[in-house]
Amino acid sequence: MTTIDDIRGLDPVAYIRSVGLRPEDSYGFVPVELGGELLYLYRDRPEYEEARPKLAGSIQTSELGPVAVEAPQRMPMQSPEQPGGQLGDIIAQAQELQQAWGGAPQAPMGAPGDAIKTPDPDRLVKLAELLASGAITPDEYQRLIGEATAPAPPEPASQAAAGDGGAPIVAQRIYPDLHSRNSLKQLNRFLPSYCEKVGLGPEDTYGVFPWGTRTGSGGADSPDTVEWDDYWIVYRDRPEYAAGRDAYAKEIDGKGRWPEPVISPGIGDAPASGPGPGKVNVEKDGWPRKALVVKEKGPELGESLREKIAKWGYEPEDSFGFCPNFAHHSIYFGWRKS
Repeated sequence: MTTIDDIRGLDPVAYIRSVGLRPEDSYGFVPVELGGELLYLYRDRPEYEEARPKLAGSIQTSELGPVAVEAPQRMPMQSPEQPGGQLGDIIAQAQELQQAWGGAPQAPMGAPGDAIKTPDPDRLVKLAELLASGAITPDEYQRLIGEATAPAPPEPASQAAAGDGGAPIVAQRIYPDLHSRNSLKQLNRFLPSYCEKVGLGPEDTYGVFPWGTRTGSGGADSPDTVEWDDYWIVYRDRPEYAAGRDAYAKEIDGKGRWPEPVISPGIGDAPASGPGPGKVNVEKDGWPRKALVVKEKGPELGESLREKIAKWGYEPEDSFGFCPNFAHHSIYFGWRKS
């Protein structure tokens, strides 16, 4: 089988669900530039080839009323705060009214990969006016406001994307610490300890990717810098992984503030368990110059990643993935060493 690289503005879980990608076929995924689209590198199959043309193409930043929607971060990896601006204020007011008139629970946020419904601000205002005038009852208001703000389920891009009730997909924050950073403690420090604690094998792992960014002060004579903030690992779940996830979260942050894992519908049952993590090897390498300096977004980046992987000689079923360092100046590769 051939290895394919595909650059999309989809977050990893959305891409996995849309293509029907199996973790044993995935080398990993990586942003092509800070805050940009992601490149997915994996062993191709006919069903993946059939699903790719149905995916949305690259997404440019667009304006939807008062809300800016940017790729690739379509679905937040933690319970999100309400969007800012006028729409955020209206939604907050609607939820306050909803609680005041019976305290109905907020609608669930849905899973990564689900389409986010953008509420109509005029409709939210109208519902509040109808409630205040007595034209609708509190129960009717609760039902209507829930329908207006709930996430819309996705249209599956392929039969595989619809899921069959099989093994869920887990995304969990793996590093850094919540309130501290250390340039020497990156994937080389946290990936081996996470895999050992959870018992996670590479045949269940899709990859590791950075999610948020933060701005740091560059000093009086230097401009501010933008760096990656937190990193997540994505894998196919098994019942035995749950206890290890809890133990890892308590070890990283004993006060219970470590973000809960995001668990999404899967795309198939897990095969028999593999040999486990084994010896986890993590190597640091220079980021491809063409990506860092020229910022090419074509197959050249995928070819550069293939060359780096080839020198270590591991296959996708042994890959834990790859991700940039905090400053986006170099890249770490993780795999099970035979």
